[in-house]
Amino acid sequence: MRETPVLLLAYNRADKVRDLIDRLRPQAPRTVLVAVDGPKSGQPADAARVEAVHRELERIDWTDRVDTLLRPENLGLRRAVAGAVTWAIDAYGQAIVIEEDVLPGRDWIPYATRMLERHRQNDRIAHISGYSVVPPAHLRREDGSRLTRYPESIAWATWDRAWTAYDPDMTWARQASVAELAELTGSRLAGLRWRQLFADAAAERVQTWAYRWIASMWSRGWFTLSPNRSLVAYAGYDEGTHTATRRASWDEQPLWEGGLDEVVDGVTTELDPGAEAYQRRVVFGGTVQGLARGAASSAVLGLRRRVRLARARRGSGR
Repeated sequence: MRETPVLLLAYNRADKVRDLIDRLRPQAPRTVLVAVDGPKSGQPADAARVEAVHRELERIDWTDRVDTLLRPENLGLRRAVAGAVTWAIDAYGQAIVIEEDVLPGRDWIPYATRMLERHRQNDRIAHISGYSVVPPAHLRREDGSRLTRYPESIAWATWDRAWTAYDPDMTWARQASVAELAELTGSRLAGLRWRQLFADAAAERVQTWAYRWIASMWSRGWFTLSPNRSLVAYAGYDEGTHTATRRASWDEQPLWEGGLDEVVDGVTTELDPGAEAYQRRVVFGGTVQGLARGAASSAVLGLRRRVRLARARRGSGR
């Protein structure tokens, strides 16, 4: 079996990194890569927070196979994540990715490792998720795994054969019609909503690599493999940095503690209509109300961006 590193993505939240390391210690992944974005220019408090994260990394004491990518300057979420994943993939050919505000359950790394091995040659699947937001009532079955159009981005895994298609310029997304997006997502409202989301990303109103990755996958007809139960918990809503709100539109699903075999076995290689509809409507806002909220969110994010740019210009003396 090919060696699979666990890539930890961090920035300036030492408490989150501490909790993540404590969760990983009993699982003791053999190879750990850590990428930490750098501090924002001219912000001593941010530099101190990033340095506190660096110190926390010394607590990874169960293995001597630890490599770090410590950025001297702040790249921002989009560039930092994509660059770190490329760094890991170039070295190992595949990676399990965990963000700093994630609490992985005991089954996430074994699940990802097994599915990476099982589906390495399956060119329909480009992404393995560990985080499931779909309630059991909307699933055909409560155990096993399913294919989905929607990759989750807080705990996931992929291979070099897929990641080489990552397009930071969103070439396909900039050109995709509402009709194309509607065909992919299952409704015209969802197609319109994704036009909004891709436009926000392209205009840098939201600092996201994830929409670029989704577009890269959709342009090739690729899917995500997702467990029907969530194998990780998310602990990041208290300090959102790239959304207009800090509260999800869905209810968090409990962390699965039932055992690995129940999610590894029974993999369905088709889409689950109920799960897709829930994600389309509730998670990504493919509704009339979602479109209205999206327009308001775009306005808020655009204003924030203009304020940041104005402050940066004043700070540089231009």
